[in-house]
Amino acid sequence: MKQKIGFIGAGNMGSAILEGVLKKKIVSASHIIVYDKIAAKSQMLSKRFHVARADCIGDVFRESDVVLLAIKPQDFKEFAAETRDLIRQGQWIVSILAGLSVDRIREEMGRVDVVRAMPNLGAKVGQSMTVITGSKKRLALAEKIFQGCGDVVRLPEKCFDDVTAVSGSGPAYFFYLMELMSEFALRKGFPADVATRLAIQTGLGAVLVAKNSEVSCSQLRKMVTSRKGTTEAALTVLQRRKFGRIFQSALVAASKRSRQLRK
Repeated sequence: MKQKIGFIGAGNMGSAILEGVLKKKIVSASHIIVYDKIAAKSQMLSKRFHVARADCIGDVFRESDVVLLAIKPQDFKEFAAETRDLIRQGQWIVSILAGLSVDRIREEMGRVDVVRAMPNLGAKVGQSMTVITGSKKRLALAEKIFQGCGDVVRLPEKCFDDVTAVSGSGPAYFFYLMELMSEFALRKGFPADVATRLAIQTGLGAVLVAKNSEVSCSQLRKMVTSRKGTTEAALTVLQRRKFGRIFQSALVAASKRSRQLRK
């Protein structure tokens, strides 16, 4: 990728994306500049990855072809007022700001190409599920950027509330399940570290099997559920107590909350 990327925001997600594009050699360090209002954060990334550090936001807009916004959503309005006159012709924006639509960003920033992206926590280990939408002529390059930290799919923006419910908030659901499994082991007298390892490694193994399988998750579940066996006993309890319906209700609640936060 020959275009220069300017990162505005050097928090967890911004730094994870930056590290990903460098590790996968999607862009070279010489084509990256980073800025954060907390100078120590951008200094740390500059030192660790040998990328340029901007002293001010204006430097990012002057030196980059694409500006990746990784700031807090509540800071966007002030950011836009400060920077809308800095955008150069041909420059475009990638936003990972939750709840801010492409139209809202263009309304505040002016007539500029925008790609909206929703990565998740997996970006920290190069395993994000990122959904992108926005300017059609920029989607291919945006997809390339986010492939540095995991898998990428394109979906219409109208899907983003439901995407939030499934993949945006999704890591927490897996953490919760592993938490419950490890709590059971603890109550049975297992050492804390062993209880945690049992839950995490079981989850990891199941995910890798599903990822590398040609059959559906439903079919995999049926394959490991022997008639009158231990797995069937556990799943029967979950089904009798309407776990599936409860979980679907939880996803609906997350999607609804995402819509509320946009208003």
